[in-house]
Amino acid sequence: MLPIIRDLLLSDIGPAVRLLEECRGLPDTKPVDVAQFVNDVSSGAPGVVALEGDRIVGIVQARAVGDDAWINVVMIDPNWRRQGLGSAMLHRLEDKLLHLGVRKISALLSSAQAGETALLNRGFAPTHGLVLYEKLEPLAPISMRIVDQYGGELLSEKLWDSVSGMREEKQIIAGRVVAPLADPETASRVGVKAPATVLLFGPPGTGKTTFAKAIAGRLGWPFIELLPSKLESGDGSMSSELRTAMNDLLQLDHAVVFIDEFDEIASARERNPSTKGVVNELLKMIPAFRSAPGHLLVCATNFVADIDSAVLRPGRFDLVIPIGPPDLSARLAHWQSTLAPLDQRGIDIEKIAKMTEGYTPGDVDLAAQRAAAAAFDRIREGKEPLHITSEDLETAVARTRPSVTAEIRDRFAEEVGRFARV
Repeated sequence: MLPIIRDLLLSDIGPAVRLLEECRGLPDTKPVDVAQFVNDVSSGAPGVVALEGDRIVGIVQARAVGDDAWINVVMIDPNWRRQGLGSAMLHRLEDKLLHLGVRKISALLSSAQAGETALLNRGFAPTHGLVLYEKLEPLAPISMRIVDQYGGELLSEKLWDSVSGMREEKQIIAGRVVAPLADPETASRVGVKAPATVLLFGPPGTGKTTFAKAIAGRLGWPFIELLPSKLESGDGSMSSELRTAMNDLLQLDHAVVFIDEFDEIASARERNPSTKGVVNELLKMIPAFRSAPGHLLVCATNFVADIDSAVLRPGRFDLVIPIGPPDLSARLAHWQSTLAPLDQRGIDIEKIAKMTEGYTPGDVDLAAQRAAAAAFDRIREGKEPLHITSEDLETAVARTRPSVTAEIRDRFAEEVGRFARV
């Protein structure tokens, strides 16, 4: 496990200087002007440190002027080099610099110095000899301000790997959504239209939000979630708030815009007349989104039949993708990833997966934590065994009701037949 990574504070100057002095003279280490470092930190220059206990084992610090920044210090304790620590610190520093309005980040190193691998891993491009590392961040400062205004974020492409199981859903989304948007030239050459609007539907807790974030991470596009509750909180009506938000987000070069609980704002007008204005606004805004390359609108709902039929009509959403309850293989993958870091022994994971039909990833986490809590209480009382047992887990499963009932599964299967479009 990597050390804790956090922002560099004034109180870190002393321990940070100790690390700089300890590493001074190492053959692969760039000398650091300690006086300049102290002055920069005292003046509020952005930086990040890595902590192992109370000890600083890594420092990355930069100086920002306008939309440019220079990384002045990349220092890692020799015991922590080549373990991903430098990349993790640079990731956090880049995020800080983005929010300060920085677009281009540079670093000057000679070849083979400590920090070179981390810079390469983070996408910095070198020249030769005395190596100047530069990276153009994906968002210009004005775009970052829009992303910040709506609480957006840049997500890691590794999110995709965190989606356990769900092979069929992942294959559809990877092939029909991500690939055409990531490689529009090839898609256009063979006549594949990259989607601009996608609707995900399925029972609660099946990972629709996770998939939307994973798409943004894979594409490297900012992820902005428009919450129905936030759209209602403005001074105007929800329809005007939605129009303002969409127009602002269309100014970005690239964006994945996500609306969860879509049925709250786009339910059938004949059953819920209060949504009429929002539905009408959506019918106007969806074509604008479809005509703006580099933008993807992803909406999610538990029950697609509740959505207004005009919104669901072909030509509005390019794809309507079912995200079903985890099948046996997906549940097995969820249980394996959830139990892997726990101190458990002798558990038949396949048996547990078969016992937990209707479980969502949240249900798996809850049952696993209940089992861990039972073992923890036993250990504190001085009793054995000193680990999570099969009995602990089976008892926890018996206490945990599945989120996806038989009735919900039946309704989902019926909606797949009526509405799925992939």
